[in-house]
Amino acid sequence: MKKLMFIILFLATISVKAQTTGSITVGGDFDKFYPTVWTDGGWNNMMPSQLEIGRSVIHENGDWRGSLMAKFTFHVALWGNGANFINAEIIQTHNTLNSASRDFIAGWKDASGSSATLDLVIWLRGGGTTYHYKSLYPTTCRVFDGVANPLSFQEEGGPVHSFKTSPDLYVNSEGLTNVGSAAFHGGGTNYFAGNMGIGTQDTRGYKLAVSGNMIAESVKVQLRSAWPDYVFTKDYTLPSLKETEKHIKEKGHLPGIPSAAEVKNNGIDLGDMNAKLLEKIEELTLHLIQKDKLIESLKTSNQQIENKQLALQLSLEALLNRLNKLENQKN
Repeated sequence: MKKLMFIILFLATISVKAQTTGSITVGGDFDKFYPTVWTDGGWNNMMPSQLEIGRSVIHENGDWRGSLMAKFTFHVALWGNGANFINAEIIQTHNTLNSASRDFIAGWKDASGSSATLDLVIWLRGGGTTYHYKSLYPTTCRVFDGVANPLSFQEEGGPVHSFKTSPDLYVNSEGLTNVGSAAFHGGGTNYFAGNMGIGTQDTRGYKLAVSGNMIAESVKVQLRSAWPDYVFTKDYTLPSLKETEKHIKEKGHLPGIPSAAEVKNNGIDLGDMNAKLLEKIEELTLHLIQKDKLIESLKTSNQQIENKQLALQLSLEALLNRLNKLENQKN
């Protein structure tokens, strides 16, 4: 009897944890993404569910339709329970012949927060596109494409979900999308081959783009252009102050320095701007040196004039004294 009970429990455990495989086809229009609703089979097993969705054959359903490899690891809320998350790993780009990248996944959402369902919504491209799936735990899928089930999908206790026409901004079509934060405690080098955006997805071609404030104890800029010590060479033509004044009156900013409008539109390069500012400081230093020399020359001239005035005054005083003596002798 004990052996029989053990076998029954063992078989039940295998049944609960058995993988689910299958395929679905999403109808509707090829340029739309339709809600497909999957159940979180791992929820009652106290474990995250893992759902893999793939299209290995690029010609399935039509020539050069495209390929997809995706893996979702998730745990839904179910009436607001904790530890819910949805992480995705997706590769769905550069998969068509001589055309732009084609996305098959446009977004996802936990649809169980206000109900007793175990629903996860994933928006998949329609147009009669077939998807193959494997789930670590048993799962079911309902397709709301106007064919298998009518549009739209009504989330229990929540909003109505219809099709999407393009992927949501959070969808990373070339790798990981993780809802949690990351912490790397190793002392080695962390390497990122591509561009990185913090608070923005538009890096404008730069290796690092940050939308918001930054703080650092030190920032080093390695310049590729010349440092402006050329200002102190004999061949450098120092702009006159009159030329600088004319440029300021006409343009409203210093020569060689971008205007406020240019900075607003294009930002500034810290290394380049520091070099430009140093150039202006060096030019100003040369002007100050010239003015200092002029002041010293004027001081010398003034002193010479004062000395001449003093000598003249002494001569006049001596002459007056002689005149006074002559007047006295006559009297």
